[in-house]
This record gives sequence, structure tokens and C-alpha cells, in this order.
Amino acid sequence: MFVIAAVYTWYGSTYSVAFGDVLGPSVFPVIVGIPAMLLSGSLVVFPGGGIDWPDRSHLFRQAAAIAVLLGYAWLLTPLGFPIATFGLIAALGAVLGGDPLKSVVLGVVMSLALWVMFDQILGLPLAFLGSIFGG
Repeated sequence: MFVIAAVYTWYGSTYSVAFGDVLGPSVFPVIVGIPAMLLSGSLVVFPGGGIDWPDRSHLFRQAAAIAVLLGYAWLLTPLGFPIATFGLIAALGAVLGGDPLKSVVLGVVMSLALWVMFDQILGLPLAFLGSIFGG
């Protein structure tokens, strides 16, 4: 994990764009990468005890959550931010054992609230409708 965090931090710190925030996009990987390196290094210095592997149902839920996240990345451009984010939140809520109705309601509310926050308030342009809708 330390090597992955170090490569992530190094690679992310070299990223730059000509527009956007004064600090630039390289700050976020450093903010995430340095604590990840410290915490993974602490696992080497202070190793924990034995590991109890979860049963198959937990592994299935983890695999399903990863599939939902990959699907979100794949569908974000074609569907647009609100629809893809609705699907992500509703599906993750269901995969993690939440009530289906509450997962759908949370997906609707959060996807629209996040779009308004990023696009309208913070000025970070996000497509409301994706490419398959002509957006």
C-alpha cells in the first residue's frame, strides 16, 4: 500500500492544468497520498494481529460495490452527472443493505444536490444530461 500511495502522490503532484483553482489539481493527490503513506507505513512498524476473513456474502457485497463504482465511471459521460450519480447512490444503498425506497429517495436528493453544489454554486461545469441525451 505504501508503494501505491507513493506512486499516486508522485504522479498526482506532477499534474497541472492552465485553468482552475490557484493551487491547481495537484494538491488533492498530495493531501490524500501523504496520509496514506504515513498510515500504510505505520502498519509496517506496528503490525496488527491475525486477520479473520469475511464470509462469502460480505465478499459478494464488496465485489458488487466495486462493480457499481466501475459502472458509474463508465456511465458518467453517456448519462450525465445527476442520472449516473442517482444510480450510484441508489445502487450502493441497496448493495450495503439499505431500504430500497430510502436508497432511491437518497439517490434523487443527493444527485441533484451535488449537481447544484458543483455546477451552480462552485462553478465546476458538469453535464446535466449525458451524451446519449444530446447534452
